[in-house]
Amino acid sequence: MKRPAISDCRFPIVDWLKQTAAGLALALAAAGCVYPAHTPPPQAPAQVQPQAAGEYRPTGPGSEGEEVFLAGGEGIEVMVEGVGALPAQGGADIARDGALRDALRKAVEQGVGTLVSSETQVQNFQLLSDRIYSVSEGYVSSYRVIGERLDGALYRVNIRARVKLDRLESDLPAIGIIVLEQGRPRIAVLVKELENWEDFSVEDRMMAEEMTEAALLGVFARRNFPVVDYRVLQENLKKQQLKQILEGDTKAAALLGGKVGAEIFITGLAQRSSETKAAPYGGGEMLMHKMRLSVRAINVADAAVMAASNVVRELPFSEDEARREAVDSAAMDLMGSILRGWKRRENATVIVAANASFDRVQRLKSEILSKVRGVKTVLSRDLVGSTATLEVISETSSGEVIDGLSSRGISVPFDVTGFEGNRVEIRFKD
Repeated sequence: MKRPAISDCRFPIVDWLKQTAAGLALALAAAGCVYPAHTPPPQAPAQVQPQAAGEYRPTGPGSEGEEVFLAGGEGIEVMVEGVGALPAQGGADIARDGALRDALRKAVEQGVGTLVSSETQVQNFQLLSDRIYSVSEGYVSSYRVIGERLDGALYRVNIRARVKLDRLESDLPAIGIIVLEQGRPRIAVLVKELENWEDFSVEDRMMAEEMTEAALLGVFARRNFPVVDYRVLQENLKKQQLKQILEGDTKAAALLGGKVGAEIFITGLAQRSSETKAAPYGGGEMLMHKMRLSVRAINVADAAVMAASNVVRELPFSEDEARREAVDSAAMDLMGSILRGWKRRENATVIVAANASFDRVQRLKSEILSKVRGVKTVLSRDLVGSTATLEVISETSSGEVIDGLSSRGISVPFDVTGFEGNRVEIRFKD
């Protein structure tokens, strides 16, 4: 019998091994021990996944409900909500930071809203946005988070914040905006240096501009107040008039202010002195320079005092520095009072009426109250002969009151014969 060749052999174990290997692979795969090859699908772009409220526990400033102090000082209290979007890469903490920044910006917007009208905010939106809202943290003295939550793909933060209006009053081109809203009233300054505050004798040197006057005028000009050039004042100033003003005659000041085109006239006295004193920490003596300044801001329209300041500064070594500190302090006192008065939205417009009678004045008062926008009250100041003086107290500017007189259909016939600043002159028709 012929033995078969190995190549011809179909030994059953070979087939068995093949079948066993295949079976073992299937068994392992079924048991989860071997994973089939996997080709991942194309990656989709990252998307923000909304999160349900309560999934995120907030961390960061104010997350525990405590008061967060950003800067010293008080301010008006406002309540606002800020919103931040959940980022494609990142977490709710980033969205919370964005919502908090948004809330602080809105708090400042509300603060600005108490200083200027909504119309002014719209007209000057870009200026406000660039110069105030972008640095909102500097105007918020403190805030407290009173509520926060995830809302789908948004994070919402509610805060109670204190906004420092004094900072807004001193930093802003907002000063320029507020001044613009008031019709850009011009400021004149007449402050003279006296050796003896009880002696108001006028010398020739006092007719020229002095350093204190120039310094005060400079402070207001740098704060966006339009100012009257002293040369214009000098051309119209008389010695007797100067004496009256230094003695405190507000009507004389208002008369000169109207003549040079000013709506606000700052007048007052300055006094400088020096004295050798013992050094505060021993070591001999030093020369101390003292600057005393007493100034008032007068409304040219009615000769009323709008603000006043009395300042004394005493410094070693430098007389100029003592003067500068006194001037800066007094100017900021006056400016703050003027701005606060405007902020209360009480503007006074003086109407001087010729060819007047009691009946005409009463009818005009009644129609101004009922037809001119923003008027709170109209006061009769005097009726001398055929000339009457009225004072219109309004929430609007004098320019708007004057426009209202000519456009609101007032039935008492008159002609506007002139106006300047917050003073308008009319003549009743026969």
